[in-house]
Amino acid sequence: MVHCHDRSTEPPREARGPEEGQRTLAGICADFARREADLARRAAAAGLTRREFVEGLAAGAAAVGACCAAGGVARAADAPSTPLVPPAPRSRVVVVTHPEVIIKDYRVNPPIIGQMLDRALAELTGKRPSEGAWGAVAHEGDFVAIKHNSIGRPTLHSHTEINDAVGARLASAAGVDAKAVLAVDRDVPPPYNEFSDPFALPSRGLTTRLRRLYTDKATAIVNVSVLKAHFGEGVSAALKNHLGSVNNPAAFHGWEPGQMPRSLPELGALAPLRTKTRLVVIDAIRPLFAGGPADNEAYRWDYRALVVATDPVAATAVGLSILEKKRAEARGKEWPMTAARQMVAYAQSIGLGTGDLGRIDVVQADMA
Repeated sequence: MVHCHDRSTEPPREARGPEEGQRTLAGICADFARREADLARRAAAAGLTRREFVEGLAAGAAAVGACCAAGGVARAADAPSTPLVPPAPRSRVVVVTHPEVIIKDYRVNPPIIGQMLDRALAELTGKRPSEGAWGAVAHEGDFVAIKHNSIGRPTLHSHTEINDAVGARLASAAGVDAKAVLAVDRDVPPPYNEFSDPFALPSRGLTTRLRRLYTDKATAIVNVSVLKAHFGEGVSAALKNHLGSVNNPAAFHGWEPGQMPRSLPELGALAPLRTKTRLVVIDAIRPLFAGGPADNEAYRWDYRALVVATDPVAATAVGLSILEKKRAEARGKEWPMTAARQMVAYAQSIGLGTGDLGRIDVVQADMA
């Protein structure tokens, strides 16, 4: 059993819609397209290539093309055909399903969870668990922090059986000391609950502090989140999971274009989280495709899947595509999650991972 602190009693936040006056994705991308076209004209006037011109500008200009590409909105006619953002590297995501993972309602079958994780690691690494697949996550001498999500209890949280299975396999197959695996959400035990010196997030000037568990103690992090819509147009998955790891989560909230769509990727890009994250698991066993973060049975369905990767952006992009497909089925037409798309696009633009589904190799592993 994983050493797990999970006593969070914070009630779920009430659902609310997007803020009045929020700009549409089409409007934002049209504005980006106009700016991109202006950059191209200015580069031509200066006798420079677009790349040379952009390298001389502020780094933020390099995000111009990514939002439109990820949002699926056509660019203005006068925008250059060659994007200013280099293509993201290819990433790999495993979506593993099992028809018997659910016992009843929200209860799951622990042995099957373990089998699903073993299959996912084999698909990710090309090795069987007995051949060292779990050694890609951690090894002897590591201290592993499993960041899970308990905020939606009792029916909308990441299953603790995932934490237990990860911890057991790291101990048995990777040589990690069982006492060096700690599963936490917001209730972190001392002395790891202390907060670090402040980090500044660039786009908003927002400062935040991480638990010292992540900055000082952990040498490896496993990000275990739950797949659900959040405030209508946003998504709670891997990129949002570490709001439980900071001193001021309320300062992040708001899915307006300049808030969580930028601040969450910048949080994930902080060195302690970016460099130590070894595995990402999104619990998509019973996702929530609309509303949120509060539970609503009308928007739940049994998907019976885990989304597993090493890239939190790619995992979130695949989770988002799962939700949007279900939303389209429910409404009978496209029902995009605008703010979530902006977040994924921005995360790719700052180099945190790959959000472009065309550059993500999705492995569908359906287990009988």
